[in-house]
Amino acid sequence: MDGRRADELHVELAGLLAQHEPTLTEGERADLVRLEEGYGWRPGRRPVRPAPQIADFLDLFDRAEQEEITYRTLEAGTVEELRNAFRRGLTGAP
Repeated sequence: MDGRRADELHVELAGLLAQHEPTLTEGERADLVRLEEGYGWRPGRRPVRPAPQIADFLDLFDRAEQEEITYRTLEAGTVEELRNAFRRGLTGAP
Protein backbone atom coordinates (compact mmCIF):
# COMPACT_ATOMS: atom_id res chain seq x y z
CA MET A 1 0.00 0.00 0.00
CA ASP A 2 1.18 3.42 -0.88
CA GLY A 3 0.86 6.25 1.63
CA ARG A 4 1.25 8.73 -1.21
CA ARG A 5 -2.27 7.98 -2.40
CA ALA A 6 -3.71 8.82 1.01
CA ASP A 7 -1.73 12.08 0.91
CA GLU A 8 -3.16 12.81 -2.56
CA LEU A 9 -6.70 12.30 -1.25
CA HIS A 10 -6.06 14.63 1.67
CA VAL A 11 -4.74 17.28 -0.74
CA GLU A 12 -7.81 16.80 -2.95
CA LEU A 13 -10.10 17.17 0.09
CA ALA A 14 -8.27 20.32 1.16
CA GLY A 15 -8.76 21.71 -2.35
CA LEU A 16 -12.48 20.94 -2.31
CA LEU A 17 -12.86 22.52 1.11
CA ALA A 18 -10.96 25.62 -0.04
CA GLN A 19 -13.19 25.84 -3.11
CA HIS A 20 -16.58 25.13 -1.55
CA GLU A 21 -16.41 25.95 2.16
CA PRO A 22 -16.38 29.75 1.73
CA THR A 23 -19.58 29.56 -0.33
CA LEU A 24 -21.54 27.59 2.27
CA THR A 25 -23.87 29.10 4.84
CA GLU A 26 -23.64 28.03 8.47
CA GLY A 27 -26.77 25.94 7.95
CA GLU A 28 -25.33 24.21 4.90
CA ARG A 29 -22.12 23.43 6.77
CA ALA A 30 -24.10 21.96 9.66
CA ASP A 31 -26.24 19.92 7.24
CA LEU A 32 -23.15 18.52 5.50
CA VAL A 33 -21.56 17.53 8.78
CA ARG A 34 -24.79 15.88 10.01
CA LEU A 35 -25.21 14.09 6.69
CA GLU A 36 -21.66 12.77 6.75
CA GLU A 37 -21.69 11.85 10.45
CA GLY A 38 -24.93 9.94 9.99
CA TYR A 39 -23.47 8.09 7.00
CA GLY A 40 -26.12 9.73 4.86
CA TRP A 41 -23.78 9.54 1.91
CA ARG A 42 -23.89 5.78 1.79
CA PRO A 43 -25.48 4.25 -1.30
CA GLY A 44 -29.23 4.18 -0.93
CA ARG A 45 -29.22 7.02 1.61
CA ARG A 46 -27.56 9.81 -0.33
CA PRO A 47 -29.25 12.81 -1.88
CA VAL A 48 -30.79 11.96 -5.25
CA ARG A 49 -29.73 15.15 -7.00
CA PRO A 50 -27.05 16.66 -4.80
CA ALA A 51 -25.80 20.19 -5.27
CA PRO A 52 -22.52 20.34 -7.20
CA GLN A 53 -20.39 20.93 -4.10
CA ILE A 54 -21.98 17.96 -2.36
CA ALA A 55 -21.47 15.82 -5.46
CA ASP A 56 -17.76 16.72 -5.42
CA PHE A 57 -17.41 15.49 -1.84
CA LEU A 58 -19.51 12.39 -2.58
CA ASP A 59 -17.24 11.50 -5.49
CA LEU A 60 -14.12 11.90 -3.36
CA PHE A 61 -15.45 9.74 -0.54
CA ASP A 62 -16.81 7.12 -2.96
CA ARG A 63 -13.40 6.76 -4.61
CA ALA A 64 -11.59 6.64 -1.29
CA GLU A 65 -13.94 3.99 0.13
CA GLN A 66 -13.57 1.90 -2.99
CA GLU A 67 -9.79 2.12 -2.81
CA GLU A 68 -9.72 1.26 0.90
CA ILE A 69 -12.43 -1.38 1.11
CA THR A 70 -12.66 -2.97 -2.32
CA TYR A 71 -9.18 -2.68 -3.80
CA ARG A 72 -7.29 -2.42 -0.51
CA THR A 73 -4.88 0.07 -2.05
CA LEU A 74 -5.27 2.40 0.95
CA GLU A 75 -4.47 1.56 4.53
CA ALA A 76 -7.42 0.80 6.78
CA GLY A 77 -8.56 3.98 8.48
CA THR A 78 -7.71 6.31 5.59
CA VAL A 79 -11.36 7.08 4.85
CA GLU A 80 -12.04 7.76 8.53
CA GLU A 81 -9.09 10.19 8.55
CA LEU A 82 -10.61 11.92 5.50
CA ARG A 83 -13.98 12.13 7.24
CA ASN A 84 -12.41 13.67 10.31
CA ALA A 85 -10.53 16.20 8.17
CA PHE A 86 -13.78 16.99 6.34
CA ARG A 87 -15.66 17.63 9.59
CA ARG A 88 -12.82 19.77 10.96
CA GLY A 89 -12.72 21.73 7.71
CA LEU A 90 -16.42 22.52 7.92
CA THR A 91 -16.65 23.21 11.63
CA GLY A 92 -13.32 24.94 12.16
CA ALA A 93 -12.43 22.45 14.90
CA PRO A 94 -8.70 21.75 15.44
